Amino acid sequence: MAASLTKYLIWILSPLGLWIFLTVLACLGFLGRRRLKLWVIVLASMQLFLCSLPVVSDWLFGHLEKEAMALQVQHPVSGKLDAIVVLGGGLEPAYEGVRALPDLGDGADRMWTAANLYRAGLAPIVLVSGGGFSVDPRKHTEAEGMRDFLIALGVPAERIVLEDRSRTTLENAFDSMRVLEGVLHREVEARTPLKIALVTSGFHMGRSYVLFKKAEFEVYPVCSDLRITGEKRPLWEWLPRSQALDRSSLAIKEYLGRLQQWVLGLYLGRSSDSSA
Repeated sequence: MAASLTKYLIWILSPLGLWIFLTVLACLGFLGRRRLKLWVIVLASMQLFLCSLPVVSDWLFGHLEKEAMALQVQHPVSGKLDAIVVLGGGLEPAYEGVRALPDLGDGADRMWTAANLYRAGLAPIVLVSGGGFSVDPRKHTEAEGMRDFLIALGVPAERIVLEDRSRTTLENAFDSMRVLEGVLHREVEARTPLKIALVTSGFHMGRSYVLFKKAEFEVYPVCSDLRITGEKRPLWEWLPRSQALDRSSLAIKEYLGRLQQWVLGLYLGRSSDSSA
């Protein structure tokens, strides 16, 4: 229930959700005076317009990716690890009667990166982490879709471990620890931290790194799906675009996730082990 409520709150605070929410409040007369209603609608529309500008979305998104790359430089992969952990969010899983194979999204590079790390001999197993919100039993979990894709990329099925219950990044971290301790037969007491390569999109790495550190992993971040390249663009590509709005929304979701970490006491602070 809490995870579902969080999703609704994040939607309301996204650029499109905020515009819809405030406009509906104004139109239904909940904001009192006519002048106040007008100002609220104007401000709601302005934030939607600004977030649809590539220059704004690139700035919001680029900060997250630069931070993730700095983390990767600070904590380079070293030696043999216990597992490669790849987080969900890069595909839509199979849906019985609709699609037989996973539908790949922008973040599908996560699986590609994980498969390359496995083939390089970095770790003996790959853990895929991601459940689902669907109430339709025909729809598979993200973890199942990720497993299918990794098998297609050449990772042996017996080397893939599923964590298919989590629905948030916080649950990704602690459920992954629970599963890996069982698979690797590690004792909770008197043990050294499990060493993992954490694979996720660059914009998602900072928050994920903090939470997996809180779950007591020794984390080596490996970024995938880097989207801000800094390349030169023709003038028309600087006009408002739906892709820019989507990118701004993803970035804002990450900043809201960090706010949630701070409220829950999960924020590590600014240090060599922090993403902020």
